[in-house]
Amino acid sequence: MAGGALKYRHLSRKSSHRQALLRNLVTSLFIHESITTTWHKAKEAQRLAEKLITLGKKNTNASRRKAETIFFEPVRLLPHLFTTLRERYLERPRGYTRVLRIEPMNKHYDQAPSAILELIDGPKDMRFLMTAKTLVRERATQEGVRELTAKNVGKVTRFRPGGFEDLEKEVKRMEAEAGNVRSRNAAITSVDEGTREGHGERQPWIGGGRAKGK
Repeated sequence: MAGGALKYRHLSRKSSHRQALLRNLVTSLFIHESITTTWHKAKEAQRLAEKLITLGKKNTNASRRKAETIFFEPVRLLPHLFTTLRERYLERPRGYTRVLRIEPMNKHYDQAPSAILELIDGPKDMRFLMTAKTLVRERATQEGVRELTAKNVGKVTRFRPGGFEDLEKEVKRMEAEAGNVRSRNAAITSVDEGTREGHGERQPWIGGGRAKGK
């Protein structure tokens, strides 16, 4: 159609197939909290997911019937939508999902732009996890936490229930994990050094290939 803005992406499918595809993507999103697909599919599925969460926040009989017609697994997902997700996003005015660009999934096929579609403030919120990882790294430096990181902390915890507590728990978990890795690497290095000192002379198979048979 000439002129005007594109209302939606056809995704190279007829209407019925397109709707089934989006319903399947949204059902997987609400089950796993995060899915990976092509960029265009993610953007269209994002629109449907936002509408579903808005229905969940309304919490009326009409909104329940509407959501039931969208999910492929309504018995499993309706309670999740109208309880857990409704409480999670009750204070958030909009923007319940996020689309993040990633490297193409099919590098050797069509190089189609790929993306991650995720529910914000969930257990797989990548921006939340990346902010926690940045805090761990910057707190270990003499300069401390940068102003930009402090702003990101405010963004990822603003509407998240118990946001600061969850962030500190994640930071402590990452710090403990990093400490365990350092301890394990130090132990391996110590064992290697002790082994070299115990052998004394250099063995013929270390650094020079196998010893030749007599």
